[in-house]
Amino acid sequence: MSRSTQYVGLNHHALNLVKDAFKREEYEMTTGMFEEPVSGTIYHVLPPPGPNKALKYVEVVQTTPWSSGPMIFTHLKAVLTKECGQEIETGECCSWILDPSLEDTSEVDYVTGRYYV
Repeated sequence: MSRSTQYVGLNHHALNLVKDAFKREEYEMTTGMFEEPVSGTIYHVLPPPGPNKALKYVEVVQTTPWSSGPMIFTHLKAVLTKECGQEIETGECCSWILDPSLEDTSEVDYVTGRYYV
């Protein structure tokens, strides 16, 4: 088995949250085990009603367990920009859940957002 960086990315819940993004930007999120760039995405979505100017979800690394190389699991960090220009980080969402019950089945379940590596 060869060693390599395994980008797992976002789970189904995260992808569903950003499916209607009107703009997507790629950026260098991290590097892999051989210093190769690993891209993440910034998703621009419509902000909630009120004195809000913009809302973006930034794909960030959640965890990198090892399985013949690092497995890069990502989740979303929300950033709300108010009309006055203030940026508010509203936290991380749509995170993967470590679930030992997957031990004898699959390492990753994209639909439920569970993993066990």
